[in-house]
Amino acid sequence: MNSFLFNHIKFQIASLTILLILEVIYFLRPKIKLLSNRIFTVLMVSSFGYLIFDFATIFALVYYDSVPLWFVRFTHQGFILFLDVALSSIYLYMDMLNRDQRRYTVPELSLIIASYIVVLASILFAPMDYYIGEDGIYSYGVMANCVYAVLIIYSVMTVLQTLRHIKNKVHRKQKICVLMTMALWIGFGGVQIIEPRILISSVGISAIILLMFLSLENPSEYLDSETRAFNYYALKTVLQECLSRKKRYAIVCMELDEASIIENYARNNVISDVLIEIKSFVERNFKTPCYRMNRMTLVFLLDNKKLTKLDLYLDILSERFSQNWELKDRSVRLNAHADVLCCPEDFPFDGNVQELLDFAEDSETYSQSVGFIKRIDEKAREKRIRRRKIIHIMSEAIKEDGIEMYFQPIYCLSEKRFTNAEALVRLKDNQTIGYISPEEFIPLAEKKGMIMPLSNLIFNHVFNFMAENNLRRKGVNHIEVNLSGLQSVDANLPKLMKSLLMKHNIAPDTVNLEITESIAVTSGYMLKKNMDELRKFGFSFSMDDFGTGYSNLSRIAKADFEMIKIDKSLLWPCFKEDGTDGTRNAKILLESMISMLLKIGRQIVVEGIETKEQFEYLESLGITYAQGFYFSKPLCEKDFIKFLEDHS
Repeated sequence: MNSFLFNHIKFQIASLTILLILEVIYFLRPKIKLLSNRIFTVLMVSSFGYLIFDFATIFALVYYDSVPLWFVRFTHQGFILFLDVALSSIYLYMDMLNRDQRRYTVPELSLIIASYIVVLASILFAPMDYYIGEDGIYSYGVMANCVYAVLIIYSVMTVLQTLRHIKNKVHRKQKICVLMTMALWIGFGGVQIIEPRILISSVGISAIILLMFLSLENPSEYLDSETRAFNYYALKTVLQECLSRKKRYAIVCMELDEASIIENYARNNVISDVLIEIKSFVERNFKTPCYRMNRMTLVFLLDNKKLTKLDLYLDILSERFSQNWELKDRSVRLNAHADVLCCPEDFPFDGNVQELLDFAEDSETYSQSVGFIKRIDEKAREKRIRRRKIIHIMSEAIKEDGIEMYFQPIYCLSEKRFTNAEALVRLKDNQTIGYISPEEFIPLAEKKGMIMPLSNLIFNHVFNFMAENNLRRKGVNHIEVNLSGLQSVDANLPKLMKSLLMKHNIAPDTVNLEITESIAVTSGYMLKKNMDELRKFGFSFSMDDFGTGYSNLSRIAKADFEMIKIDKSLLWPCFKEDGTDGTRNAKILLESMISMLLKIGRQIVVEGIETKEQFEYLESLGITYAQGFYFSKPLCEKDFIKFLEDHS
């Protein structure tokens, strides 16, 4: 090879080698359908074309006397055209990440097209000069100046766009990478402008693509390691684009039921194997990628073009799930269902993508359908809207201290007076949707990450009320306050409780913390650690909602709950249809439970007492405390104080 030629293409050879390796990896791996991915594909192709024409321009200048002049100009035109496409692709790619895949408006698109027209005009009509000497070769002139102008304009635009969004913490790491990429590109471009004989622009563009590929187009960021399906983050990113495009689409969530039964198989990875088989079936038959929403759920999307086949796909899916799935060493019949959301019918385009994911994940609770396929109906849509309003109300309540505490008196049978009360939170909202049950908004608060500030607000209200009214002097031994599931296993709970007691000067033995049965059974070590530490400080504990479906007698025997609160669902069946087998069986169950709890030394509170007959029956069984509308409904602070004075 001509040594002069080789000396000028050594950078291009290294750059092309790097780029070819990246392109093989990029085009072989799975990709999610995003506009940014399509732009990155254009960048990869245009960069390859740019490097090929870079070789051609050097060859044309080295052999300038031997090749036609039109060939020299053509190679430079191709070089500049592909370079412009690559530069604009870098800008568009970065911008698309900054704007979370939102499409361009018509004016924005017009500006981008106009820039291409200007560059194309300069390529076709602008003059180009060439320097060929022993110390180097390069091109210069109006056409070359257009390249430098494009480089500067797109680089500045990319940096400015990124700085506009730099405060967005969600993509902070991504923005920093963009700025590093631009710094790299400006550095290489600056060297090329200052010293045109050093032909390193190809090194610059390959280095930039390598950095972008490793940091922004990282395959592992979008893939689930167990199933090789796209992960939750990928699903969130794709749905963001679906919302911004405002074209109809459908979400199909295939969820495995009875996870514990599946896990009873000998191999630990049986769930992963099942999901892999489902993924393969969907991708093979429907030609669309799968996403893993959570441990037991796979999702696929159908865009506007495929929506006409939705019913056909659902029939195929239903038929397949009615059959066995063949794994490596066994045949498995799955209990599963498929939730179907059609947008915007079931979810508006102007909604939040996280809200859409939550809705899709919980769609089974909204659906009224029976069978494998579950669709969203009008009641479900109304329920989603209601939940959205509740979340907004809670958010405002936390910001503005918008809660009220009610207190339901608890009657002590041995002392024959009201010695305790349960604190119940109410949201101040009489205008939007009226009364909201804690059973409805507390789970939502936990799911949306609001439960900790809400719980802190509740404890501050209760302790302040206890301190201001000196409830112990009014005959109240303790107030029962519910602990949420998240708060009960929070490592900072003991420290928080102690600081609140000191702040309000409340004795710890005047507070009884209620923990629901489901939390008590499933929370494990951290709950016990918190209970032990708080008990040493003087708190007592109640197991709330006993009998609601998670009963674990050995767990109750081991845990030091001073009180067990029996749920109304165990009491009311005893008085539904007196004389029937159902009623007798309910009484046998309740009487046995009360007898057992008394024998192991637990105090018993029965909730939901509404009649004198119920109370007298429970009194004969020896319960410790009674609570319900028979004595009093939950009372606001003022009415509760009056109730205590009237019944002192």
